[in-house]
Amino acid sequence: MWTRKQVKTRGKKAFKRNYWKSVLIALILSFIIGGSAGSNGASGTFGQLTNSIPGHQVEVEDTSEGDDGVLIGEADDTEDANEEDAASEDSANNYSFEVGPEDMPAGAIISIMAIVTIIVLAIVAFALALDAFIFNPLELGCQRYFFKNLDEDAKFSNVVFAFDHSYKNIARTMFLRDLYIVLWSLLFVIPGIIKSYEYRMIPYILADNPEMPTEEVFAESKRLMSGNKWKAFVLDFSFIGWQLLSILTCGILSIFYVDPYQYSTNAALYEALKYGTEEA
Repeated sequence: MWTRKQVKTRGKKAFKRNYWKSVLIALILSFIIGGSAGSNGASGTFGQLTNSIPGHQVEVEDTSEGDDGVLIGEADDTEDANEEDAASEDSANNYSFEVGPEDMPAGAIISIMAIVTIIVLAIVAFALALDAFIFNPLELGCQRYFFKNLDEDAKFSNVVFAFDHSYKNIARTMFLRDLYIVLWSLLFVIPGIIKSYEYRMIPYILADNPEMPTEEVFAESKRLMSGNKWKAFVLDFSFIGWQLLSILTCGILSIFYVDPYQYSTNAALYEALKYGTEEA
């Protein structure tokens, strides 16, 4: 049975022993995890693009000089113009008009919307492909580094491990992990959080056994996390103090201490679950 203190102590010692390399790998992993959420920004891009479609108020003001440009020698009796005429002239100088979709042909509007939709779909497809074929395999490699670093000075080459070992199986399994979490998250978020903890060990399992079939990987992660999801949540929450300090240092503390410490601790958790289960 593992304890929070044991895995945190194990993780801290491991990353400090190989400090600078661990900091660099943690920085890469943090970038990957952040980058894999890029597809969620497609809706923001859609909003920006659709702003180009007419349908807003346009204010136009006449900047002509009015009576200031009176020629020398012009009769002074122009100053006696009727105030009502001047008021009507001022009101004519400032006017507004409405530009709406009705001012454009229906075919043009449909064409614009079709172009915007195609652009958004292309961005989403590119983000998903980048996540599935690049970011997820790199994430697995970084997690493998931290696991290997528990017992040895792990090499930087672990980062690209997935590209040389059953790449298709790894990419497919990691993609399905993300897909299932997203689908479960549609059910009021909480089920998605639970599933994210249930699938937490998938990168480590694949790093150990890259050829393991997808169904077995999911089953093994579920088995390892059975009865440990709440404890893993408490383990994550125990880093809240460090994360608050990281905010105060504009993320500097996170880069050089908190992130490698936490990633190494997560690897130590997998080690504790794996060997603790085998001993049982």
